[in-house]
Amino acid sequence: MSILLTLLMTTAATPPDERVLRLTKLYHDICLKRFPDDKSVEAMMVARGARELSQSDVKVTMRDDPARAWDLNDGGATLWIEYPPFHACSVRWSAADVGNMDAYRAIANTYEAAIGGFSPIDPMEADQNDIHIRAVGEARTLPDKTQESLFFFEQSVSDPKRRAAGETGFTLRFVHQYAPPDPTD
Repeated sequence: MSILLTLLMTTAATPPDERVLRLTKLYHDICLKRFPDDKSVEAMMVARGARELSQSDVKVTMRDDPARAWDLNDGGATLWIEYPPFHACSVRWSAADVGNMDAYRAIANTYEAAIGGFSPIDPMEADQNDIHIRAVGEARTLPDKTQESLFFFEQSVSDPKRRAAGETGFTLRFVHQYAPPDPTD
């Protein structure tokens, strides 16, 4: 068993489910180790046999932002690359509940400690139409004023009618992002 997998499994008070472990490991291997090298990420998706989503499918989520995405053949889990100006790598999937995210926290803490300079970002809560979004994360500012961030997002349907009809799950997302400098700074 790899050291990372052992760390992921032993850090949780309540063990995360197997899928969270797989997707956390994928986030570590792709979004933290290979990204921002897009060619390396693309090669890894080919090597894993992931199916690239069509640009019309990508547009549903990303609207006009330039991006690519792959179906990971893991029950709807996907990997996304958003191209600059906001350069990001994310792993996304749906779940019945948020569950135990200790595995994510362990790899984020290890990454941040190895690099240094990260501090918590104020949590973000927002509603977009019928969707409630909550994000927590950490960021550091690079010498060129670019901001590197690690985020964990959870999204859920907030419309009471949709919830009553059974749409009660969550969309979960781990994100590693490089954002351009804030023009107001």
